[in-house]
Amino acid sequence: MSEETSNDAKVQNPSTYFNEPHEVVVESSLSKAQKVEALDMLEQDARQLAEASSEGMSGGERDKLREVLVAEHALSLPVADAYETVLQDLRSRQERHPAIDTRALLGQAIAALDGLVTSFGQPSPGATVPTPKSPPAAG
Repeated sequence: MSEETSNDAKVQNPSTYFNEPHEVVVESSLSKAQKVEALDMLEQDARQLAEASSEGMSGGERDKLREVLVAEHALSLPVADAYETVLQDLRSRQERHPAIDTRALLGQAIAALDGLVTSFGQPSPGATVPTPKSPPAAG
């Protein structure tokens, strides 16, 4: 199967290829337009499942409407805003997660992403940007 055919299949039937909606957003083989279309398909499926569930016709499968809407929003953000959104999410999770080891891992992820964003020349919110040291005085 060619990559183009594979991508078409991912767009037309995304639930077969992606377990979670955010996976569509980070799929490197799809264009932004294809991602929008795939998320639209997932949103339609999620809305139908939510409606069926509200009518008592659920098959035990949870609808992922909220996750789809979050993924669609993330896809619409400029890259800098996406970094900010991820950092805010990680900080929030770090504050409320009960496991110390998980909080430590989240701290490492936050520090790493802060470092990357800074290296891209876009200071992230809450990041402390180190000031360059002065060169030693000539003596």
